[in-house]
Amino acid sequence: MAETQEQWYNRQAIEQLAQHIPFERDVACKAELIEMLRGLVIRHGREIDPLLFGFEARNELVRLGLWSRIGQGDG
Repeated sequence: MAETQEQWYNRQAIEQLAQHIPFERDVACKAELIEMLRGLVIRHGREIDPLLFGFEARNELVRLGLWSRIGQGDG
């Protein structure tokens, strides 16, 4: 099934946040980014095909305990 434009935007936001978090040095900013990522994953993660995520993003989502929320929807 093809990814919709909205799913693409949501996946890009999730992937870019997940890739940035490990490099953030400011603790408060890092906590905010994690909460932002968590919210995006909770709201949109079920709609996204997990196979579309890159290695770094997947690793960070696994580390944060969010990977199980990716791709669990039925449409």
